Amino acid sequence: MTKHTAPHKKVRRHLAGFTLVELLVVIAIIATLIGLLLPAVQGAREAARRIACSSNLRQVGLALLAHADAKRALPPGGMRCPTARFYGHSWWVHIFPFLEEQGVYDRFDKTGKASGTQYQSTGWILIGDGVGNLHNRSLLNGFILPAAQCPSSPMPVLIDDSNGTRASGAAFVGIAGSVDHPTAQTIVNGNGGGTFSAGGLLVAEKPVRVQSVTDGMSKTMLAAEQSDYSRMPDGSQKDCRVSGLLTMSLSSYFPGDPRLWNLTTIKHPISKDATLQYSCQSGGPVGSNTPLQSAHPSMALAVFADGSVKVLMDSTELTVLKRLADRDDGQVVADE
Repeated sequence: MTKHTAPHKKVRRHLAGFTLVELLVVIAIIATLIGLLLPAVQGAREAARRIACSSNLRQVGLALLAHADAKRALPPGGMRCPTARFYGHSWWVHIFPFLEEQGVYDRFDKTGKASGTQYQSTGWILIGDGVGNLHNRSLLNGFILPAAQCPSSPMPVLIDDSNGTRASGAAFVGIAGSVDHPTAQTIVNGNGGGTFSAGGLLVAEKPVRVQSVTDGMSKTMLAAEQSDYSRMPDGSQKDCRVSGLLTMSLSSYFPGDPRLWNLTTIKHPISKDATLQYSCQSGGPVGSNTPLQSAHPSMALAVFADGSVKVLMDSTELTVLKRLADRDDGQVVADE
């Protein structure tokens, strides 16, 4: 007998995969998760940057206090060029040795002619206008002081000039006092200016002893942030920092030339309003009352005379800022 075999049945194999609708659903879910996670990631990064900024500012405060311990006084907030007519150097230079920059400090021309050549300035090192200190320009070209920086700041650390010099800026400014202090003077002329005080801890031409702090070390600011761009009414951003060049300080014509680089006297609340700042309104000269402000959302950091770093919320009352700026006004800010 002949055996008949049944014909083979064709088996259809369904390939596993996503339909277009399923793929779109998956993409939508992933996009939603990313949208939920991204703010958290960004928040964590900003928190880390804020911690690093606080650490840098604390280093600055401890360096200032180390200077006070070694020299029996805080450094002057700024000084004239001792041997010439133009710009001296700021308090930053005085604390280089306490920020692991002893070598830079030793080589820095602090008199205007210590390098063997008479220069018109010590702290002014940009542009070849015959006033800048060429020795210090060569020393500091490309130099960055890490402790003077805020990782959240969007502004360039190094400032370029037309001659190729790249000089370091700073994200922190010294506090000279408030406009309410009895020492405050107001001078505004073609050079710029505003109201400058000697009621704080970093004062033009004057080394302040920490023993003169009668309002409390934990309630008197040494330095604080100016780490973000300011804004004009049209939304454009301006670099209004008075500490744009960290070595720069007052001229020998002070107070007739009332510009005080790397110092501010508290007149305004914490603000990024560029119209409050003389330098941004006029396009050049530096004012004495540049507000504190920060790249950190809704706050600015400040270091105090006890070495602590504290958060100043943008909503901090102006009266409180002024009291924290003066060392001996007798108006002590209450503990929170």
